[in-house]
Amino acid sequence: MPEFINVSGIPEEHILNSDRIHMPTIGIADTTFARYNMGRAAIDEIQKNVSAQIKRVTVPGIKDLPVAAKKLIEEEGCDIVMALGMPGGKEKDKMCAHEASQGLIMAQLMTNTHIIEVFVHEDEGKDEKELAFLMDRRTREHALNVIKLLFKPEKLVREAGTGQRQGFEDAGPLRM
Repeated sequence: MPEFINVSGIPEEHILNSDRIHMPTIGIADTTFARYNMGRAAIDEIQKNVSAQIKRVTVPGIKDLPVAAKKLIEEEGCDIVMALGMPGGKEKDKMCAHEASQGLIMAQLMTNTHIIEVFVHEDEGKDEKELAFLMDRRTREHALNVIKLLFKPEKLVREAGTGQRQGFEDAGPLRM
């Protein structure tokens, strides 16, 4: 049998044997409540940058995302999940977003798997055009973070303390 040389950029722990490479599976959970197709943007960005299997599920709202993400991990074998949603702009919507976020944290701890929460609140944009821009850009930038977590975690180490933001401009590092 010929020697296997890893030139794929896939971390060694993802390689099952010299004949077969484990193709990472990325889960995408999005909502019908969102006013922009965040799932499509995430899938597009991932497919532009890496070869990975993608499993997508769409649920009604953000409070449905924790169980959707957990099922993607446990039942569909996803290595990481993006949970995409748009909470409304009212105070009760912010409370629902907090509850959904807590559920996503619990699902991460229960599965020992990253679930990248990508929420864009409806009141974050000054108008519909800016809101759509923000939803697209934040989703795509978090999709790149998912790729880094799976394939190039050392890139995240190099970005530590640099004030990265997803959506609007980066804040930049603090100086002493």
